[in-house]
Amino acid sequence: MVFFEIDFKPDQLRQNCKVSVDKLKKTDTLVETGYNNDYTVARVPRFFAWKGIIMTNDFYSQFAGNSIKASILSVEILRDALIPKLLGDDSSGILYWAGKDLARQFPVASDDDLVTFFEQTGWGHLVVITTTDDLITYELTGEPVARRSATIKSPDFMLETGFLAEQSALRTNCVSEAKITFQNRMRLRISVTIDHNQPIVNHDPATPIEIVRPQVELDDEQPEEAQ
Repeated sequence: MVFFEIDFKPDQLRQNCKVSVDKLKKTDTLVETGYNNDYTVARVPRFFAWKGIIMTNDFYSQFAGNSIKASILSVEILRDALIPKLLGDDSSGILYWAGKDLARQFPVASDDDLVTFFEQTGWGHLVVITTTDDLITYELTGEPVARRSATIKSPDFMLETGFLAEQSALRTNCVSEAKITFQNRMRLRISVTIDHNQPIVNHDPATPIEIVRPQVELDDEQPEEAQ
């Protein structure tokens, strides 16, 4: 049985978490719930445990290049109806971690690739607003954001937030965390803080996925001249 994993240093976790690591049960799961290394315990149902990682570059290219688009309804049922019911109050924290895990499985090489990936996953239109050595601010807009905001009282965007945090960590090789700094019905801003004082050690750089981009088909046939 494989349960959710979290990257942490045991000593740091014991100092900051709400429970003792030594007292955790086998069925308990450590989940990030705060911006400043705050942790809590989520008891994840056994049937919801991860069975292993199957996400690869081949997996991405298979679906990103498929001309048959997935039903929006099926995605929204999973995202906003099923998962919140399964996770309950721990939904936001677990989705933040899940976004980080997805970033490790689908690392991208550049901001352009990141924007394309967001479009392909149906997360919305991503724009880089500002970039400094220790802070990156993104804005997420588009039809997916507006649709979820119109139909859901409090839409959760922690999956996207965790994804952006870990993409930064992978590219800078430093601990990075993200939080939503602004949100309304049409857009939200996500700020990613990069901690250069906490470099990631013993880290093997992941090979970025090869982004599948739409191909423009050119018509070789010239239009017939009017007689």
